[in-house]
Amino acid sequence: MPEPRTSQDLFNKVADIIDFTPEKYNQGVWGNAGTKYIGIDPAYVEWDDISFDHDQLDVAEKDLNEATRVDDACGTQACVAGWACLLSGMHPTMVEMELDDKPNRWGGSIINRISSSITDLFSKKLGFNYNVMCNMPDVETPYYEATGSQLQMEDIYSDDGIAIDGNIFYRPDFMGRVLLGLDRDEAQTLFDGDYTWEADDLRMIGKGESIDNLMAERWGELRCDGCDEFNDDCICEEI
Repeated sequence: MPEPRTSQDLFNKVADIIDFTPEKYNQGVWGNAGTKYIGIDPAYVEWDDISFDHDQLDVAEKDLNEATRVDDACGTQACVAGWACLLSGMHPTMVEMELDDKPNRWGGSIINRISSSITDLFSKKLGFNYNVMCNMPDVETPYYEATGSQLQMEDIYSDDGIAIDGNIFYRPDFMGRVLLGLDRDEAQTLFDGDYTWEADDLRMIGKGESIDNLMAERWGELRCDGCDEFNDDCICEEI
């Protein structure tokens, strides 16, 4: 019997997301969410009633109210790595977006029922950047002097993240790997956007099951002992 991983509890929490709120699981993105409108009166916050990429996502009106929740964004979806980060206290960084002076289909539930222009009610609109995450909430994606532009995921080379203006910013794939206790090959396989994992897969991995063994069982893919690539990409035969 394999030994359970020290990260078993986190694997189980991500598995529960897949089991009980499957609409929040999307292996094709680190994370995404609807946008957040900040009112002229800062006590008033309005959420989009649909996500950018998933306009059929069903979000109840009660969930549009500002509240404390693990994802901190209405209609959030994320992959295994993204949820590992969110469930461990990481947050997407914020990006201020253009606030159109007219109602549009992305507006939230209250916006859809008003005749006033959006700028009469709201001071700004914020998007969520899951490619660059922070251990503090409501932190803007920072300007990165080394590149002269906004910090990108590819600018972060260390598991320890990068410190800018007193905050530390992380890649979701690096942080997810650390939080789940994976080596680089395991993380590459588990976080691959081409595969959709089931909740019980993650529970088995948390119990110590080999990710490669699960791959072989689910999709018939094995790694070559010579080059450590999956058989379809094996280069040994070409040498």
